[in-house]
Amino acid sequence: MTTHAPGATTPHAARSFAHRARTNAVLFLWLGLIHVNIVILLCAAVAYPHPGAVAVVAALVTVAVLPRAPPFPRFGVALARSIARAACGYFPATLTFEDERAHLDAARDGQAFVVGLEPHGVLPLSIISFAAYYAHGDEEVYALKGGFTPTMRSARALASAAIFNVPFVRHLWTWLGLDPISKRRMMDMLRAGRTVVMIPGGVAECMAMERGVETLYLRKRFGFIKVAIQTGAHLVPAFTFGQSEAYGYWRLGPPFVPKRVVNWLSETFAFAPMVFWGKFCSPIPYATPLHTVVGKAIPVKQNDNPTNAEVAAKLEEFIDAMTTLFETHKAANGCSGARLRVV
Repeated sequence: MTTHAPGATTPHAARSFAHRARTNAVLFLWLGLIHVNIVILLCAAVAYPHPGAVAVVAALVTVAVLPRAPPFPRFGVALARSIARAACGYFPATLTFEDERAHLDAARDGQAFVVGLEPHGVLPLSIISFAAYYAHGDEEVYALKGGFTPTMRSARALASAAIFNVPFVRHLWTWLGLDPISKRRMMDMLRAGRTVVMIPGGVAECMAMERGVETLYLRKRFGFIKVAIQTGAHLVPAFTFGQSEAYGYWRLGPPFVPKRVVNWLSETFAFAPMVFWGKFCSPIPYATPLHTVVGKAIPVKQNDNPTNAEVAAKLEEFIDAMTTLFETHKAANGCSGARLRVV
Protein backbone atom coordinates (compact mmCIF):
# COMPACT_ATOMS: atom_id res chain seq x y z
CA MET A 1 0.00 0.00 0.00
CA THR A 2 1.42 3.36 -1.06
CA THR A 3 -0.02 6.60 0.27
CA HIS A 4 0.42 10.06 -1.21
CA ALA A 5 -0.49 13.26 0.60
CA PRO A 6 0.88 16.19 -1.43
CA GLY A 7 1.16 19.30 0.69
CA ALA A 8 -0.17 17.56 3.84
CA THR A 9 3.01 17.82 5.90
CA THR A 10 2.24 20.68 8.28
CA PRO A 11 -0.06 20.06 11.28
CA HIS A 12 -3.09 22.35 11.35
CA ALA A 13 -2.14 23.74 14.77
CA ALA A 14 1.31 24.79 13.54
CA ARG A 15 0.10 26.77 10.55
CA SER A 16 0.31 30.54 10.75
CA PHE A 17 -2.63 32.85 10.27
CA ALA A 18 -1.10 34.06 6.99
CA HIS A 19 -0.78 30.48 5.75
CA ARG A 20 -4.41 29.71 6.61
CA ALA A 21 -5.53 32.90 4.90
CA ARG A 22 -3.62 32.01 1.74
CA THR A 23 -5.06 28.49 1.78
CA ASN A 24 -8.62 29.78 2.18
CA ALA A 25 -8.07 32.22 -0.68
CA VAL A 26 -6.78 29.45 -2.95
CA LEU A 27 -9.66 27.16 -2.03
CA PHE A 28 -12.16 29.91 -2.76
CA LEU A 29 -10.51 30.46 -6.13
CA TRP A 30 -10.90 26.74 -6.88
CA LEU A 31 -14.50 26.33 -5.68
CA GLY A 32 -16.00 29.81 -5.44
CA LEU A 33 -15.62 31.21 -8.96
CA ILE A 34 -19.06 29.90 -9.90
CA HIS A 35 -20.57 31.93 -7.07
CA VAL A 36 -18.60 34.99 -8.17
CA ASN A 37 -20.03 34.64 -11.68
CA ILE A 38 -23.56 34.44 -10.27
CA VAL A 39 -23.08 37.57 -8.16
CA ILE A 40 -21.64 39.49 -11.12
CA LEU A 41 -24.56 38.49 -13.35
CA LEU A 42 -27.11 39.43 -10.70
CA CYS A 43 -25.50 42.85 -10.24
CA ALA A 44 -25.41 43.35 -14.01
CA ALA A 45 -29.08 42.41 -14.25
CA VAL A 46 -30.00 44.96 -11.58
CA ALA A 47 -27.93 47.67 -13.29
CA TYR A 48 -29.16 46.91 -16.82
CA PRO A 49 -29.27 48.75 -19.24
CA HIS A 50 -26.33 50.73 -17.85
CA PRO A 51 -23.41 50.51 -20.34
CA GLY A 52 -21.14 49.18 -17.62
CA ALA A 53 -23.48 46.26 -16.97
CA VAL A 54 -23.65 45.45 -20.66
CA ALA A 55 -19.85 45.58 -20.88
CA VAL A 56 -19.46 43.22 -17.95
CA VAL A 57 -21.83 40.65 -19.46
CA ALA A 58 -20.06 40.95 -22.82
CA ALA A 59 -16.71 40.36 -21.10
CA LEU A 60 -18.00 37.23 -19.38
CA VAL A 61 -19.36 35.88 -22.65
CA THR A 62 -16.00 36.53 -24.31
CA VAL A 63 -14.13 34.69 -21.57
CA ALA A 64 -16.60 31.80 -21.81
CA VAL A 65 -15.66 31.17 -25.46
CA LEU A 66 -11.91 31.68 -25.24
CA PRO A 67 -9.99 28.50 -26.23
CA ARG A 68 -8.80 26.31 -23.41
CA ALA A 69 -6.81 23.78 -25.45
CA PRO A 70 -3.13 23.08 -24.78
CA PRO A 71 -0.46 24.31 -24.66
CA PHE A 72 -1.58 25.82 -21.38
CA PRO A 73 -0.11 29.13 -20.18
CA ARG A 74 2.68 28.82 -17.65
CA PHE A 75 0.85 30.97 -15.12
CA GLY A 76 -2.21 28.69 -15.45
CA VAL A 77 -0.21 25.56 -14.76
CA ALA A 78 1.53 27.23 -11.82
CA LEU A 79 -1.81 28.36 -10.41
CA ALA A 80 -3.29 24.88 -10.79
CA ARG A 81 -0.29 23.33 -9.06
CA SER A 82 -0.65 25.75 -6.16
CA ILE A 83 -4.34 24.92 -5.80
CA ALA A 84 -3.73 21.17 -5.93
CA ARG A 85 -1.03 21.26 -3.27
CA ALA A 86 -2.88 23.68 -1.01
CA ALA A 87 -6.11 21.67 -1.22
CA CYS A 88 -4.37 18.37 -0.48
CA GLY A 89 -2.76 19.91 2.57
CA TYR A 90 -5.94 21.58 3.78
CA PHE A 91 -8.19 18.56 4.33
CA PRO A 92 -5.70 16.73 4.23
CA ALA A 93 -6.36 14.61 1.13
CA THR A 94 -4.47 11.38 0.64
CA LEU A 95 -4.31 8.94 -2.25
CA THR A 96 -3.54 5.30 -1.44
CA PHE A 97 -2.93 2.55 -3.99
CA GLU A 98 -3.45 -1.09 -3.16
CA ASP A 99 -0.84 -1.90 -5.83
CA GLU A 100 0.77 1.22 -7.22
CA ARG A 101 3.70 -0.64 -8.78
CA ALA A 102 1.43 -2.77 -10.94
CA HIS A 103 -0.52 0.33 -11.99
CA LEU A 104 2.60 2.26 -13.00
CA ASP A 105 4.23 -0.66 -14.80
CA ALA A 106 1.09 -1.35 -16.83
CA ALA A 107 0.68 2.35 -17.69
CA ARG A 108 4.29 2.51 -18.89
CA ASP A 109 3.52 -0.38 -21.20
CA GLY A 110 0.69 1.62 -22.74
CA GLN A 111 -2.23 0.14 -20.83
CA ALA A 112 -5.20 2.48 -20.56
CA PHE A 113 -7.27 2.71 -17.37
CA VAL A 114 -10.73 3.91 -16.44
CA VAL A 115 -10.67 4.88 -12.76
CA GLY A 116 -14.23 4.83 -11.43
CA LEU A 117 -14.15 7.16 -8.43
CA GLU A 118 -16.95 7.21 -5.86
CA PRO A 119 -18.89 8.80 -4.25
CA HIS A 120 -19.78 12.09 -5.93
CA GLY A 121 -20.64 13.97 -2.74
CA VAL A 122 -21.89 17.54 -2.84
CA LEU A 123 -18.83 18.29 -4.98
CA PRO A 124 -16.28 15.69 -6.18
CA LEU A 125 -13.47 17.19 -4.12
CA SER A 126 -11.29 14.09 -4.22
CA ILE A 127 -10.54 14.74 -7.90
CA ILE A 128 -7.89 17.13 -6.59
CA SER A 129 -5.87 14.18 -5.23
CA PHE A 130 -5.60 12.71 -8.73
CA ALA A 131 -4.71 16.12 -10.17
CA ALA A 132 -1.89 16.41 -7.64
CA TYR A 133 -0.72 12.85 -8.33
CA TYR A 134 -0.74 12.77 -12.13
CA ALA A 135 -0.43 16.34 -13.37
CA HIS A 136 1.11 18.43 -10.60
CA GLY A 137 3.30 16.10 -8.55
CA ASP A 138 6.95 16.70 -7.64
CA GLU A 139 9.49 15.63 -10.23
CA GLU A 140 11.63 14.08 -7.47
CA VAL A 141 8.75 11.82 -6.49
CA TYR A 142 8.20 10.85 -10.12
CA ALA A 143 11.90 10.04 -10.46
CA LEU A 144 11.78 7.71 -7.45
CA LYS A 145 8.98 5.81 -9.16
CA GLY A 146 11.00 5.41 -12.32
CA GLY A 147 9.54 8.48 -14.00
CA PHE A 148 6.08 9.13 -15.39
CA THR A 149 5.60 8.74 -19.13
CA PRO A 150 3.94 11.61 -21.06
CA THR A 151 0.67 9.64 -21.26
CA MET A 152 0.67 9.15 -17.50
CA ARG A 153 1.33 12.85 -16.88
CA SER A 154 -1.55 13.66 -19.24
CA ALA A 155 -4.15 11.60 -17.38
CA ARG A 156 -7.41 13.55 -17.16
CA ALA A 157 -10.53 13.59 -15.03
CA LEU A 158 -13.86 13.94 -16.82
CA ALA A 159 -16.57 16.13 -15.30
CA SER A 160 -19.99 17.51 -16.23
CA ALA A 161 -19.81 19.47 -19.47
CA ALA A 162 -21.99 22.20 -17.94
CA ILE A 163 -19.16 23.45 -15.74
CA PHE A 164 -17.04 24.18 -18.79
CA ASN A 165 -19.49 26.84 -19.93
CA VAL A 166 -18.76 28.98 -16.86
CA PRO A 167 -16.33 31.88 -17.43
CA PHE A 168 -12.94 31.53 -15.70
CA VAL A 169 -13.96 28.18 -14.17
CA ARG A 170 -13.65 26.41 -17.51
CA HIS A 171 -10.00 27.44 -17.87
CA LEU A 172 -9.01 26.90 -14.25
CA TRP A 173 -10.47 23.40 -14.11
CA THR A 174 -8.83 22.54 -17.43
CA TRP A 175 -5.45 23.57 -16.02
CA LEU A 176 -6.17 21.42 -12.97
CA GLY A 177 -6.56 18.37 -15.22
CA LEU A 178 -10.28 18.13 -16.00
CA ASP A 179 -12.17 17.94 -19.29
CA PRO A 180 -15.88 17.89 -20.16
CA ILE A 181 -17.16 14.34 -20.24
CA SER A 182 -18.17 12.86 -23.58
CA LYS A 183 -17.99 9.43 -25.16
CA ARG A 184 -15.79 10.67 -27.98
CA ARG A 185 -13.30 12.33 -25.62
CA MET A 186 -13.15 9.24 -23.46
CA MET A 187 -12.65 6.90 -26.44
CA ASP A 188 -9.85 9.06 -27.87
CA MET A 189 -7.97 9.18 -24.57
CA LEU A 190 -8.24 5.48 -23.87
CA ARG A 191 -7.19 4.50 -27.39
CA ALA A 192 -4.09 6.62 -26.82
CA GLY A 193 -3.26 4.57 -23.71
CA ARG A 194 -4.12 7.31 -21.24
CA THR A 195 -5.81 7.15 -17.85
CA VAL A 196 -9.31 8.56 -17.38
CA VAL A 197 -10.74 9.37 -13.95
CA MET A 198 -14.52 9.69 -13.77
CA ILE A 199 -17.38 9.48 -11.29
CA PRO A 200 -19.83 7.02 -12.86
CA GLY A 201 -22.56 7.61 -10.27
CA GLY A 202 -22.72 11.31 -11.17
CA VAL A 203 -24.80 14.07 -9.61
CA ALA A 204 -27.70 11.67 -8.98
CA GLU A 205 -25.80 10.53 -5.89
CA CYS A 206 -26.15 14.02 -4.38
CA MET A 207 -29.90 13.48 -4.14
CA ALA A 208 -29.48 10.29 -2.13
CA MET A 209 -26.85 11.37 0.40
CA GLU A 210 -27.57 10.21 3.92
CA ARG A 211 -25.45 10.35 7.06
CA GLY A 212 -23.80 7.01 7.70
CA VAL A 213 -24.82 5.57 4.32
CA GLU A 214 -22.89 5.88 1.06
CA THR A 215 -25.25 5.46 -1.89
CA LEU A 216 -23.71 4.71 -5.27
CA TYR A 217 -25.70 4.88 -8.52
CA LEU A 218 -23.95 2.17 -10.49
CA ARG A 219 -26.34 -0.61 -11.48
CA LYS A 220 -27.57 1.21 -14.59
CA ARG A 221 -24.25 2.86 -15.50
CA PHE A 222 -23.41 0.64 -18.47
CA GLY A 223 -21.87 3.36 -20.65
CA PHE A 224 -18.42 3.62 -19.09
CA ILE A 225 -18.16 -0.17 -18.92
CA LYS A 226 -18.95 -0.52 -22.63
CA VAL A 227 -16.35 2.11 -23.55
CA ALA A 228 -13.76 0.30 -21.42
CA ILE A 229 -14.48 -2.97 -23.23
CA GLN A 230 -14.41 -1.36 -26.67
CA THR A 231 -10.99 0.18 -25.97
CA GLY A 232 -9.54 -2.59 -23.81
CA ALA A 233 -9.05 -0.20 -20.90
CA HIS A 234 -8.75 -1.84 -17.50
CA LEU A 235 -11.28 -0.79 -14.86
CA VAL A 236 -10.04 0.54 -11.52
CA PRO A 237 -12.37 1.07 -8.52
CA ALA A 238 -11.54 3.98 -6.22
CA PHE A 239 -13.38 5.21 -3.14
CA THR A 240 -13.00 8.39 -1.10
CA PHE A 241 -13.77 8.18 2.60
CA GLY A 242 -14.92 11.40 4.29
CA GLN A 243 -16.13 13.27 1.22
CA SER A 244 -19.78 13.17 2.29
CA GLU A 245 -18.86 15.19 5.41
CA ALA A 246 -17.16 18.05 3.61
CA TYR A 247 -20.29 20.24 3.32
CA GLY A 248 -23.55 20.93 5.03
CA TYR A 249 -26.47 20.93 2.65
CA TRP A 250 -30.20 21.25 2.08
CA ARG A 251 -31.84 19.45 -0.84
CA LEU A 252 -34.87 20.48 -2.81
CA GLY A 253 -37.51 17.77 -2.56
CA PRO A 254 -40.61 16.52 -0.75
CA PRO A 255 -42.77 17.91 0.73
CA PHE A 256 -42.02 21.14 -1.19
CA VAL A 257 -41.28 19.64 -4.63
CA PRO A 258 -42.16 16.13 -5.89
CA LYS A 259 -39.20 13.79 -6.16
CA ARG A 260 -39.83 13.16 -9.86
CA VAL A 261 -39.45 16.90 -10.55
CA VAL A 262 -36.19 17.01 -8.61
CA ASN A 263 -34.86 13.99 -10.50
CA TRP A 264 -35.82 15.61 -13.80
CA LEU A 265 -33.96 18.79 -12.87
CA SER A 266 -30.77 16.94 -11.90
CA GLU A 267 -30.81 14.76 -15.02
CA THR A 268 -31.69 17.56 -17.45
CA PHE A 269 -29.29 20.22 -16.21
CA ALA A 270 -26.54 17.93 -14.81
CA PHE A 271 -26.59 19.55 -11.39
CA ALA A 272 -28.21 18.75 -8.07
CA PRO A 273 -30.93 21.23 -6.96
CA MET A 274 -29.52 21.85 -3.51
CA VAL A 275 -28.01 24.52 -1.30
CA PHE A 276 -24.69 23.70 0.34
CA TRP A 277 -22.23 25.48 2.59
CA GLY A 278 -18.86 24.95 4.16
CA LYS A 279 -16.58 26.96 6.40
CA PHE A 280 -17.85 30.49 7.12
CA CYS A 281 -21.02 29.49 5.18
CA SER A 282 -18.89 29.75 2.04
CA PRO A 283 -17.95 27.36 -0.80
CA ILE A 284 -14.79 26.48 1.14
CA PRO A 285 -15.36 22.92 2.44
CA TYR A 286 -14.84 21.87 6.01
CA ALA A 287 -11.36 20.51 6.73
CA THR A 288 -12.47 16.89 6.98
CA PRO A 289 -9.84 14.32 5.97
CA LEU A 290 -10.40 12.83 2.51
CA HIS A 291 -8.82 9.40 2.12
CA THR A 292 -9.02 7.97 -1.40
CA VAL A 293 -8.14 4.30 -1.85
CA VAL A 294 -7.40 3.08 -5.39
CA GLY A 295 -8.07 -0.61 -5.83
CA LYS A 296 -6.42 -3.17 -8.07
CA ALA A 297 -7.21 -3.09 -11.76
CA ILE A 298 -9.91 -5.32 -13.23
CA PRO A 299 -8.59 -6.78 -16.51
CA VAL A 300 -10.74 -6.05 -19.56
CA LYS A 301 -10.49 -7.85 -22.89
CA GLN A 302 -10.92 -5.56 -25.89
CA ASN A 303 -14.06 -6.14 -27.94
CA ASP A 304 -15.45 -3.67 -30.47
CA ASN A 305 -18.99 -5.02 -30.17
CA PRO A 306 -19.67 -6.39 -26.68
CA THR A 307 -23.08 -7.86 -26.00
CA ASN A 308 -25.37 -6.43 -23.35
CA ALA A 309 -24.73 -9.53 -21.25
CA GLU A 310 -20.96 -9.00 -21.41
CA VAL A 311 -21.30 -5.36 -20.40
CA ALA A 312 -23.64 -6.25 -17.53
CA ALA A 313 -21.28 -8.97 -16.29
CA LYS A 314 -18.30 -6.62 -16.27
CA LEU A 315 -20.34 -3.93 -14.48
CA GLU A 316 -21.25 -6.47 -11.79
CA GLU A 317 -17.56 -7.32 -11.44
CA PHE A 318 -16.78 -3.63 -10.99
CA ILE A 319 -19.52 -3.25 -8.36
CA ASP A 320 -18.22 -6.27 -6.45
CA ALA A 321 -14.70 -4.82 -6.51
CA MET A 322 -15.96 -1.44 -5.30
CA THR A 323 -17.91 -3.08 -2.48
CA THR A 324 -14.88 -5.10 -1.41
CA LEU A 325 -12.70 -1.98 -1.52
CA PHE A 326 -15.14 -0.10 0.71
CA GLU A 327 -15.56 -2.87 3.26
CA THR A 328 -11.82 -3.60 3.41
CA HIS A 329 -10.70 -0.04 4.07
CA LYS A 330 -13.58 1.71 5.85
CA ALA A 331 -12.42 0.95 9.39
CA ALA A 332 -8.86 2.16 8.74
CA ASN A 333 -10.25 5.42 7.36
CA GLY A 334 -12.59 6.32 10.21
CA CYS A 335 -15.82 4.99 8.69
CA SER A 336 -16.26 1.67 10.48
CA GLY A 337 -19.96 2.31 11.10
CA ALA A 338 -20.77 3.40 7.52
CA ARG A 339 -22.87 1.28 5.17
CA LEU A 340 -22.64 1.01 1.41
CA ARG A 341 -25.76 0.93 -0.76
CA VAL A 342 -25.45 0.32 -4.50
CA VAL A 343 -28.53 1.06 -6.59
